[in-house]
Amino acid sequence: MPEIQDQVQVFEAPQLPIPKIEDDPWLRDEQAFFFMLPELLKTLRGKWVAVHNGQVVDVGDSVRDVLLRVRERFPKTEVYIQLVDENLPVIKMRSPRKGWR
Repeated sequence: MPEIQDQVQVFEAPQLPIPKIEDDPWLRDEQAFFFMLPELLKTLRGKWVAVHNGQVVDVGDSVRDVLLRVRERFPKTEVYIQLVDENLPVIKMRSPRKGWR
């Protein structure tokens, strides 16, 4: 009877690329937001901002309003949207596979 080791195949782990900030527009805009945050806090505290290509492209009182306007202006582009505050919210989303509990 053959040994178990003869029946086991070992594969190398795939080399997955780690995205660089300069290669990912969304990560660049996130970095731009945090770079601009000290100045944004002076004038836009409590507002939601949309950052695209390193610049604030929309400001509003609610994330929904900003999102709707940004989707209209940039329909096929990822745009970074964030609340201007020292204590940034963490948004958790449930997986569609696990369903709501």
